[in-house]
Amino acid sequence: MKPLVAKSWETSYLATPSPYQRHRQVLFSSKTHGVRSAAVGTVTIPPGGKSDYHAHEKSDEFWIFTKGHGKVNVDGNVVEVQPGVVVLAPAESHHQIINNGRDTLHAYWILCPPGPEEGLLTMMREASPEL
Repeated sequence: MKPLVAKSWETSYLATPSPYQRHRQVLFSSKTHGVRSAAVGTVTIPPGGKSDYHAHEKSDEFWIFTKGHGKVNVDGNVVEVQPGVVVLAPAESHHQIINNGRDTLHAYWILCPPGPEEGLLTMMREASPEL
């Protein structure tokens, strides 16, 4: 069996405007590649930006931070993040990523089990019907 490969620089993304300015993309999901165990993607947040404060009912969300510095809030518990840090927001926990650094904050996200990324894929299709 051949490995599946996704290249972030070849994958479409959704640019979300303020107040939750960020770029998000889905690299692997059950809808795009038939992956059943998890969904994987990226989030890129400019300095001063943040994600919305939200929860996933049935999915854990992990972030693997690769660039920048910021904070993650999980149910009111705030941790500092930087390259090399991995954070888990368990299913049903409310969470938010905040870029309080001077540089762009970048992370890979993993949803286990997959499912919540389907909303992002729908928004991407609506923004760019050719996808």
